[in-house]
Formats: sequence, C-alpha cells, structure tokens
Amino acid sequence: MTPNRMLAAIWAALALVAGPAAAEEKKEAAPSAEDRLDLVEVKQKDAVVVGDIPGSFRIPGTEVSLRLYGYVEADWIHEFKGDNSDIDMPAFPGYAPLDGTPGAERDNRDFITARMSRFGVEASTPTRYGALYAKLEGDFINEPRTGTTGQYGSYKEVITQQETSSYGFRVRHAYGSFGGLLIGQTWGTFMDVDNSPETVDFNGPPGSTIIRQPMIRYSHAVPVIGKFTVALENSSSYVVGDPDQGDDADYPMPSSLSRFPDVVLRWDGSYGWGNVSLRALGQELRVKDGAGIDASKIGWGAGATAFLKLRGGQDYLSVAVTGGEGIGRYLFYIEGAIYDSPANEIHLERAGGIVAGYQLKLSSFVRFNFVYGITRTFDNDYVDYVRAVGFDTAANLDKFAINRQVQQGHVGAIFTPIPGVDLGIEGVWGHRKTLAGDTGDVMRVNFLARYYIN
Repeated sequence: MTPNRMLAAIWAALALVAGPAAAEEKKEAAPSAEDRLDLVEVKQKDAVVVGDIPGSFRIPGTEVSLRLYGYVEADWIHEFKGDNSDIDMPAFPGYAPLDGTPGAERDNRDFITARMSRFGVEASTPTRYGALYAKLEGDFINEPRTGTTGQYGSYKEVITQQETSSYGFRVRHAYGSFGGLLIGQTWGTFMDVDNSPETVDFNGPPGSTIIRQPMIRYSHAVPVIGKFTVALENSSSYVVGDPDQGDDADYPMPSSLSRFPDVVLRWDGSYGWGNVSLRALGQELRVKDGAGIDASKIGWGAGATAFLKLRGGQDYLSVAVTGGEGIGRYLFYIEGAIYDSPANEIHLERAGGIVAGYQLKLSSFVRFNFVYGITRTFDNDYVDYVRAVGFDTAANLDKFAINRQVQQGHVGAIFTPIPGVDLGIEGVWGHRKTLAGDTGDVMRVNFLARYYIN
C-alpha cells in the first residue's frame, strides 16, 4: 500500500469510529483526507531543502540545486620599487621598468582597489544519465582597466579613480558539463589550478600557467590508474612583430589566426600522499596579413606538477615544471614567437619555468605561504633573431625588451579570524634580466581583506 492510500484509509477508519453524525460534522468542519494529502504535497514542493551541490539549496518544485557564491575583496598595495601599477594591480616583473629608464624612477606608489571582488552561480540537476552541471562566474578585472569608456588618454586611470573607481564586469567561467564532457569557458586544461600555491598577489609567480578560455573537453577516470583528459581549446596565440612592421614594431602581430584549435592532453593521479599531473599541448602560431606576410609554425609545451601533503595533511609542498618551444601564453611572462620578415618565417622561443610553494598551517586561523617562481629563455634561432633586430635592449622599447630570465618570490600570511573572512599580508620581490643584460626590479607589499558570500 502506498503512503497516500494508507493515510486515506486511516482517515476513513476514524470516520467510521466517530459515527455518521460526527462524520457529517467533520466533513463540514475540516478538509477531507484527499484535501489534506494535496496540502501536504504542496508544502513539500514549496519547502527549501539542501541541494546536491555543497552549500546549495533546491529550488522549490524542481530538482535543480542552486548555489550562489563569491566574495568581496579589497587590496591595498604599496609599490616600493619598479612602478608597474599602470599595467595591472598584481606584481608584473616581466614588464618591470629597466634600471636607468624613467619608469624605474617612478617608485613608492600606493593604491587601493576592489576589482578582485567576484560573484558566481552554479546549478545541478539529476538526469537518468548523471548530473547536469552549469557554472557562471565573473569579477571586475576588465579592460579598460579603469572601467571607463571615456576618451581620457593617458589620464584615464587618474580621472576614473578620482570620480567613481568603477570597473567593468567580466566573465571568468561560463560552462556546462555532463557525463565527463565540458563545453564553455573555464581554466585551461594545461593549467593545474588545484595544485598551485596560494598567494595574496592576484597573479602569483612566473613559471606557471594562468589561462582561462573557451573549450570542448572530455575527461574519463579509470579506477586506480587516474583521470585522462583531452581538450580542444580556443587558439589565441600571438607573434611579436619586428622593426620592418613600422610604427607598430613594439606590439604583437594580429592574434587568433590559427587554422585549428589548441590541443591539450592531460593525466591526473590522486594518492594518499598527494597528487600528480602530467600535461602536453600543441598550437599553431600563424601570421597572415593578406599582403605578402604568410607564415606558420607549430608550438608545443609540456608540464608536470607534484603536490605533497606534509605533517599529516596540514601543510603542503607544490612543485611545477613547464617548458616548450612556442609555448607562448601558456607560460607566464614569456612572448613565445617572433616574425622574421626578410625570411617570412616564425622563430619559436624555447623557454622553461619552475614554481615551488610551501604552505605552513599552524592553526585553523593562520597559514603562511612561501612561493618562488622563475622562467628562462634558452638560446636558439629565436634569440639570435631578437638580438639581430634589437629587441634585446630597452634603448627604444623600454618595457618590451625580450627577457632572458624573470623570477619572483612571495612571503605572506593569511589570517581567518572568523569563518568567512580572510585577512592577508604579503611581501613580493621580482626581478627581470633581458637578453642584453639590462635588469629591472619590483618590490611591494600587498594587504588583503576578503569577505565570502558563501
């Protein structure tokens, strides 16, 4: 007997016991058993219950689980040396002003921003083939970086900060996934975001991969062996122009000219002591202006990450190694390729990077982070051509001089005085050295206050 029929039978039995008169009186004074059942079902449909996603709720009357999340964040940054605040709010040693240039004298600059605040929503609904999941998330770190569309020239940032300090909303993640298939925009498959070290600085150290882009990705987990992933991702590579391109010589050639998407392969293994990840990618770097310039090369990259749990899982050590030729935007703080106009040929940069991070967690309310990253460009035909055209010096191009090496260190602490609140402080030192031997430094302190929505 179903619960509904059982409840109806109980009401009928009570009516017989009370007698015909009582039953008649009850009929006028109270709803019938059928009415009561309908009322119970309505209340159950309207009730808000815990959803399938952690921290979510189920939309009444549906099987959809919904979670709203995000945080409000403010960063107070003081740049002691190597002003790069006109480039971005994170430390950016790859473009640090070189010693002896006017930019290197613009030191001791202070600014506060709330651009890192973000908001997101994720939803899940069960199907006969598994859960259907979707995510949409954004923040306010957009272009133009001042958040204004007005034509203020070089004073755009100053005027906006004096008036409203408003910034445009941008999409970080926008994708759906089902049965191992993901379609949309999220962290690049070549980036191991889950095992990256924590920093107060928004970007973190050089030597790693920081990229989000649209993709079609499929993952399949094999028990004991690990998870295998293949992805076709948006191709947005760029090639540096040379002086023969005229006034725009210090800017990249047009991007997104590849004839096929970037291809990424990945394997992840999870164990009691930590995690391991191996990754490989291939991409086409191509220039074509329709007036004689037409060249392409295949760039490749490889990466590996090891994440080790220490002190019973309280602390961790993360080490990542990344490298390749023409790896470009997939390795933080390198250019990737340069166009040789006399030969109508693209030369690929050969580079590698290492990132190491250690987190010491003394208690539930304080954790210390020690992070270091470095990238280095190695000699090949790319370096020979860069030197031949003068891109190895800051004589005319200042910040755009091609680097031999970029490194950066982070030492910081994050305090959690109450659940849902993080207060952080971090010192950052960065150093760049160009192929010609010119150097530039950045040194800053970053204070963080973050209040979580969920």
